[in-house]
Amino acid sequence: MHLVVGGRTSKEIARQLKISPLTVRKHRENVMRKLGVQSMAELIDVARSIGISDTPSEVYQNDAD
Repeated sequence: MHLVVGGRTSKEIARQLKISPLTVRKHRENVMRKLGVQSMAELIDVARSIGISDTPSEVYQNDAD
């Protein structure tokens, strides 16, 4: 969620987490369905309202790999 809220694309997230972009997309779809949101703007609003900021944690900032 931090990466999504931070504006990363599925390809960028997949590359960083070393998973398929399709896996990223499916996880995003599942989260959106479970939260009852229809758009990325709504997803970002919900994420921020529950305390997920748009700044990824240090765990996700290591792009050196």
